[in-house]
Amino acid sequence: MFRTEHFGNNGLCMKIRIISAKLAKKYIHKYHYSHGSHHSPSPCYGLVDNKHLVGVCMFAIPCSERVRSKIFGEEYKSTVLELHRLHILDKMGMCNIESWFISQCLHALRIDRPDIKCVVAFSDPSAGHKGIIYQATNAYYYGRSGKSTFYMDRDGRLHHPRQCGINITKEIAKTKGWIPTIRDGKYRYFWLLCGKVERKYWISRLKVDTYFYP
Repeated sequence: MFRTEHFGNNGLCMKIRIISAKLAKKYIHKYHYSHGSHHSPSPCYGLVDNKHLVGVCMFAIPCSERVRSKIFGEEYKSTVLELHRLHILDKMGMCNIESWFISQCLHALRIDRPDIKCVVAFSDPSAGHKGIIYQATNAYYYGRSGKSTFYMDRDGRLHHPRQCGINITKEIAKTKGWIPTIRDGKYRYFWLLCGKVERKYWISRLKVDTYFYP
């Protein structure tokens, strides 16, 4: 499965393909500011230019069950995924390529995972992000989360305070050599993956309020 688009005057042909979690993680470890992913992402999509991987979009189950149940409630939490990691090489530098990539990946996800009705995404102001690219794809904005404590390891990688269903305390982090790092509240967005008729049904079950873009 892949989708194709041509960008710019140089005739670059960009394709989107499903890639392995192993390959996606390797790319994210090298290029993304977090330098890692501690989820078991699925599915993962790659942006390919002439057989070279130049971008990755990873979907995963959020670390916190509250993140999932917050959207539609406990009954429908299994219908929610997170856009966990997104990155495109700076050298691509083409207008609208990020919004096109996200839109195509969401479209692909709707086909590959018809059980998923909502995708959430978080933009980290501590890393200088506000979610402008999500706004460009007409995502819903549902406010900011509170400040939280993450942990940074010796390699400069950030770790979520919940790993594999276990809350990481400061004591546990200390044994790993991780340093507590306070992160500002993230900007929160979501997309609904459904048609117009079905959309009304899921909108009626939303447990969150939406706001104008920040």
